Amino acid sequence: MNFSHRHPQDDAPDELDRISKSQRKRDMDRLQTLGEHLLRLKPAVQATLPISDSLRQALSDDARIKGGEAKRRHRQYLGKLMRQIDESELLDALEALKPNPGRDTLINNCLDRLLHEGERAVQELIQRLPMLDRYYLRLLIRMAEQEQERSGDDSEGRERIRLYLRELFILKG
Repeated sequence: MNFSHRHPQDDAPDELDRISKSQRKRDMDRLQTLGEHLLRLKPAVQATLPISDSLRQALSDDARIKGGEAKRRHRQYLGKLMRQIDESELLDALEALKPNPGRDTLINNCLDRLLHEGERAVQELIQRLPMLDRYYLRLLIRMAEQEQERSGDDSEGRERIRLYLRELFILKG
């Protein structure tokens, strides 16, 4: 006997279901890298960022940890704490530290090229930003294209790509 009950909404693809486990791991690595970027900031600057108290404490604890394996585990813990923050708000604060008025124009130009030129634009962007995760970027582009085909509006997909590009340009410096 089968006691499971299926609901029609169970068949609807959830956005999280479309992202593979490997992609989630890459996202965690990306947030861990952003956390490591925060470690390089001075404590006075860290104090101004919109982060949780537990993340702030973990950032200050990092300097006391000396062992290689302990440091690696602590960096993973930083990545875990980073998943709980509002990434967009943190990027706004980091961007305010190093204002670059042309950055938004550059990001919008890259975004338009990625959506219209495809692979050639991806390759050129990889040359410019070697830390770029090409698989993740291609996934974001595919999701934006599918969103455009389905609803005629790709604004949510464009915003995801914009956020990712913004993070990369901020980390690049």
